[in-house]
Amino acid sequence: MAIIHIVLFKLKPELSEQDGKELLMEIIELKKKVPEVETVQLGVNFNPRSKGFTHGFTMTFKNKDALETYDKSEAHVDAVKNYLSPRLEDLLIFDYEVENFSIPRPL
Repeated sequence: MAIIHIVLFKLKPELSEQDGKELLMEIIELKKKVPEVETVQLGVNFNPRSKGFTHGFTMTFKNKDALETYDKSEAHVDAVKNYLSPRLEDLLIFDYEVENFSIPRPL
């Protein structure tokens, strides 16, 4: 079964809109560095019911093993430790499986 990996985050209040855009670009770089990432979609929230979450992205993986490989990859661990975590106030991760999922063409 395919995996949908959803990540929502709140930037620290002192960060700018440009900082948020740069953070999203780092997510795109992860896709380039980790072949297990099938697709990535990302953006800035515009809904007032977001409970303060400002940005988000989804990734698709072929299966749980691919997600685990991504999660443990040097590129992901490094990005989280050195780039993402220092800039985030809060983070929410939600993963689920889908059946008969055709993976769309990558960005």
